[in-house]
Amino acid sequence: MNRFTNRIVRDLAWVIASPPLVTGNYNDTHWWSHNDCLIELEACQPALIALDQNPTPLFEHFQQLKSGRLGLRFEHFIAYWLIISPNYELLAQNIQIIEPFTSPHKKGSHTHGELDFIILDTLRNKTIHLEVAVKFYLGCPPYEDSFHWFGTNTRDQLGKKVAHLKDHQTQLSHKFSSYLQERGLTIDEKHCFLKGRLFYPMGSDTSPLGAAKTHLRGRWIQSPNNVDELLCSIDKKDWLAPLDSEDLLKRNTQMGFLDDEQAQCYIHTSDDKKEIERIFHLPESFSFPIEKDR
Repeated sequence: MNRFTNRIVRDLAWVIASPPLVTGNYNDTHWWSHNDCLIELEACQPALIALDQNPTPLFEHFQQLKSGRLGLRFEHFIAYWLIISPNYELLAQNIQIIEPFTSPHKKGSHTHGELDFIILDTLRNKTIHLEVAVKFYLGCPPYEDSFHWFGTNTRDQLGKKVAHLKDHQTQLSHKFSSYLQERGLTIDEKHCFLKGRLFYPMGSDTSPLGAAKTHLRGRWIQSPNNVDELLCSIDKKDWLAPLDSEDLLKRNTQMGFLDDEQAQCYIHTSDDKKEIERIFHLPESFSFPIEKDR
């Protein structure tokens, strides 16, 4: 991923190749492994190299995106990956399942959910329902419990997200197969990948049960904390691929007492402006919920 000089192309490569947080097979759904992702990265190498030489098509693709939310930016990268991939063809995106109310006492319609992507595996001629997400979670005791890994918005939990993907999102294409068939879409397989990073507190390397061994890691610290490391704060849009030396030279680094106003992601950098690790700094006022919400 670091071989690409354009930041936006490195982000696209990261979206394709980065290791998922969870892998395996659940409820008849294939959750992509890191090896699946690396195989796809290799297949997309010619297109990525060409984009790095001329990223204009990728920039134009993102001009259509009106939201700055990282999750939607991630999905926009997925859509472009499916455009350049020699192995897959994008058939449909963001398909809402909308049906009229069956009760005579209710008028209008009900939205049951939305499918992220319908894609064609061109090598196997299989139509796939693909669900995707990118998430960043911080762990607190007991670390083995995936419901004790929280986003900075503590209503967001790893356990809750995985359960929702397993039991609801990936099952929509099966539950509403007739609805999709009426629109010319017959699903052969269900796939999912959940990417991102897990941030561990100082002194702990215990992962939540079910986490993929190869998942990306960072660490979190909390004020008051006087650090003796070079740290560079980054915006949420930069949470994906590693920053290179040129990226870091454009940003200010700081050492010492960190701002205690809000949760902030930092890059721990070397003296020669190379990324070492990601660190999440939490303000003193931040607290994890005592009771986890299941």
